[in-house]
Amino acid sequence: MFNTKFFILFCVIFAIILLQDKPLSAQQHLQQEIIFEPSRELSIREALRQLEEGNDFFFSYPSTVIAVDDPAPLDHYSGTIKGFLTLALGTAYEFKEIPGHIIIRYAPKMLDVDAEIEKTERQTTVKGYIRDHQSQESVAFASIYERSQLVSALSNQEGYFELKLKNSQSSIWVTLSKENYRDTSFILLPTVDIASRNFKSRLRFSPQSTNAGEVEDSFFGRFFIGFRQRIQRINLEGFFGESPYQVSFIPGIGSQGMFGSQMVNRFSLNLIGGYSAGTEGFETAGVFNINQQDTKGLQVAGLANMVGGSMQGMQVAGLYNTVYQKVEGFQVAGLYNLAKSGARGLQVAGLYNRSDSTTGHQIAGLINKAEIAEGSQMAGLLNLSPGNGGIIQMAGLMNYSGGSVESQIAGLLNHASQVNRFQIGIINIAESSDHPIGLLNLVKNGRKSVSLAMDESAAMQLTLRTGGRKLYGILGLAYLLGNTHTQFGYDLGFGIMMLDRGTFSLDAEWVNRVGTDFRTHSDITNSFRLLPAYRLSPGTKVFFGPSFNFAVLDFSPEKSVPGLVLADYRTDINIYGLFGGLIGGIQVAF
Repeated sequence: MFNTKFFILFCVIFAIILLQDKPLSAQQHLQQEIIFEPSRELSIREALRQLEEGNDFFFSYPSTVIAVDDPAPLDHYSGTIKGFLTLALGTAYEFKEIPGHIIIRYAPKMLDVDAEIEKTERQTTVKGYIRDHQSQESVAFASIYERSQLVSALSNQEGYFELKLKNSQSSIWVTLSKENYRDTSFILLPTVDIASRNFKSRLRFSPQSTNAGEVEDSFFGRFFIGFRQRIQRINLEGFFGESPYQVSFIPGIGSQGMFGSQMVNRFSLNLIGGYSAGTEGFETAGVFNINQQDTKGLQVAGLANMVGGSMQGMQVAGLYNTVYQKVEGFQVAGLYNLAKSGARGLQVAGLYNRSDSTTGHQIAGLINKAEIAEGSQMAGLLNLSPGNGGIIQMAGLMNYSGGSVESQIAGLLNHASQVNRFQIGIINIAESSDHPIGLLNLVKNGRKSVSLAMDESAAMQLTLRTGGRKLYGILGLAYLLGNTHTQFGYDLGFGIMMLDRGTFSLDAEWVNRVGTDFRTHSDITNSFRLLPAYRLSPGTKVFFGPSFNFAVLDFSPEKSVPGLVLADYRTDINIYGLFGGLIGGIQVAF
């Protein structure tokens, strides 16, 4: 039943709190005396940073509602920090102090409450209406929470609320919070004896994650996180409680109820899924875990983990892991991993890894993407790094780096601005690469030339050589003058520049030639060549040198092994020959 004396005492104390323009908790930094005399005109941001210097606190504020780049309106001030903030920002802001932080909130409005208390043997119920102080209109979706028991409720469309609390032998603090309103606190006393208590708060403050709305708008967030929990998060911006454990069925239904989204837990068990402020220990879920802020330790989910802040430790998910800030540790997912602000450690995914930057390693079945990579990337299909590409990129199809990379290996194509070691692929593209190993190497500061030559088999050949300053690839077409069966051929090979001394140079090449009549006959010849060359002009040189060759020819009575025959073996199907030869021609660089 309603206790009239208790309610009168409550109203008197509440009125005193409302009329006082200060909270009951100590505000040692806000009441600290300062002298502000800047040597030059400062912006509001610079003025706040100057006040932080030499003190053990930081200002926390949303830059979207404070014009921090505007000039500070004070060039001289003597008084408290709270007085300075009021003069600099105006009366539309509220200033609160939490250990290590002075919080600046845009709160031009004030709340009124008309409440009563019902008490039973085991439970105290606070219920009433919340209104706007000026208009006296009902305020819907305001948060009401108790600091020690960490129990919360929301007002309905008419401003009505009920907050059910366990009976306590000590004073109970109740706080009202709503976006754009000043926080309002009142105290519930167990007896008329007003005795102070030594209570160690389990609340903490941290700057609100700018990604909390994004995790709420994720697939699981849209489906499972209700409107009331979203409003709770907005109203209680940055305030979080600590709990050793929690158990939930889905977000909002569990041991912490509506306050679950504001709790940091050491152990969290979510049967289907959970939505909490963060985890510092172990969290597991049958389907999904959603953390508004940071996660430290081990997080395991049947389908998905989503973290609005940073993750330190290990994440394991059947489908995907999403971290909106930094990852320091190990991510494993069946489909994909996302670390929006960078990863330091290892990402392993069945399909796709993505990171803003990575100083660790990425392994994916299909694609890795890191804006800046400082480790290694290994993918079945594609590695992408618009910035630097790290130590090594290995892909089944293609590697792309917009900056520098140590090495690249791809089944088809490599691209980088600068390659410090080597590129291996059919096509290599770079501005600077001394050691590309591929058939077509488009290196800006490398070598590109065309040659016309003839060898011991009377094959006229047109050859394109492309590469770096040391290694190059060979693509060529040949016409065999003395062969009536396989008159046409194409050459594929690699070369190395062994010596370059002004007018004289020496290259070594390995070339595979396939001769064909485009119908039934084909001959294969592998050649190792030494090509001494004399430079006629900066872009032109002539070359003439020996070759050592091994051929497998389709059998025909008219065929013979060309050049200086060292060994000749014939069957009913093939002719095998080992022979020496000569090649000479002219080469033009471009």
